[in-house]
Amino acid sequence: MSSPPETAKPDGLTTHEAISTSGYGLPVYILAVGLIIITAYFAYELFFRKSKGLAAGGPTFIIAGPSGSGKTSLFTLLRYGEKSTTLPSVEQNITTKFWLPNLLDTAKPFVLIDTPGHQKLRHGMFSALQIAQAARTIHGVLYVVDASAMSRPEQLREAAEYLYDILRITERVRGGTDVLVGANKSELFTAVPAKRLRTLLETELDKIRESRAKSVGKVSAGGDKHDSDDGDEDDGAVVGGSGWLGKRGEKGSFKLEDLETDVMVIDGSVDNGKIDPWIAWMEERAVN
Repeated sequence: MSSPPETAKPDGLTTHEAISTSGYGLPVYILAVGLIIITAYFAYELFFRKSKGLAAGGPTFIIAGPSGSGKTSLFTLLRYGEKSTTLPSVEQNITTKFWLPNLLDTAKPFVLIDTPGHQKLRHGMFSALQIAQAARTIHGVLYVVDASAMSRPEQLREAAEYLYDILRITERVRGGTDVLVGANKSELFTAVPAKRLRTLLETELDKIRESRAKSVGKVSAGGDKHDSDDGDEDDGAVVGGSGWLGKRGEKGSFKLEDLETDVMVIDGSVDNGKIDPWIAWMEERAVN
C-alpha cells in the first residue's frame, strides 16, 4: 500500500518536516552534554592516572596547602629558579626532572608535584600521597600556608582542616611521612611567626579532632554508621570518621610532637626568594 500523502503546513513544511525541525534542538543538546561528560571523564582518568604513576615511579615531594597560599609560585621557583605571578591552580603541575641545588650529583632526579588547593580538587593530592606512600617513594610533603592570613579564624580553620586530613594519611605508615608547614609571606607585617603558628595549628587541630570524634559518635548512636579510627575514604580523599590523631587524652592536649609524622613549621617567603630553610629541609629528607 502506498503511504498517505504528507499534510502541508501553513509555513510550507510537511507534518514530518515540522516535527523533525521542532525537535532538532533537544537531541543536539543531549549529544553536546554527553560529549562534554565523556571528554571530562577521560581527561580526568588520563591526568590522575598519570600523576599517580609519577608518584609511584620516583622519589617524590608533594606541595599542598589551601588555595592562594603560594604553592604554584613555590613550584615555579623550585623548578625554574625564578619567581612568577600565578593564578589559583585547577590542575596539578608535575615535573619528573627536579634537582635539589646541593644534590645535583644524585643518580636520579626527583618528582615534584604541585596540587590545587581548592577543597573540591584535593582528592588528587590525597591519591598521589597514598600511592607514593605505598610505593615508598614519598620523601616529604610541603604544606604551604599564607602566614599573613593565619590570624583570621576562618583561614586558620581551613588550613588546619586540610592539614588534619593529610596527617591522617601520613600517620598510616610506620614512622610517618615528614611534613613541612611552610609559613609563606612571612615578610608581611600581619604574618604569624612560625613558633606562634605551630601553637595555633595545634589548638585548631585539637578542636577538629574533638569535633569529628563527636560527630562520628552521634552517627554511630543512630545506627547508620560505625565509629572507626580509620575513617571512610572516597577516591583517596579522607572524609568523616573519627581519624583520631596523636595520644588520647584530655581536650586541649594535642601536640604535633606526639605524631609519628615529623611536622616542622618554618618561616619563608616565595616572593622574596627566601626559601633556603625549606630547601635544606628537602635536601635532608632526600638522602634519607
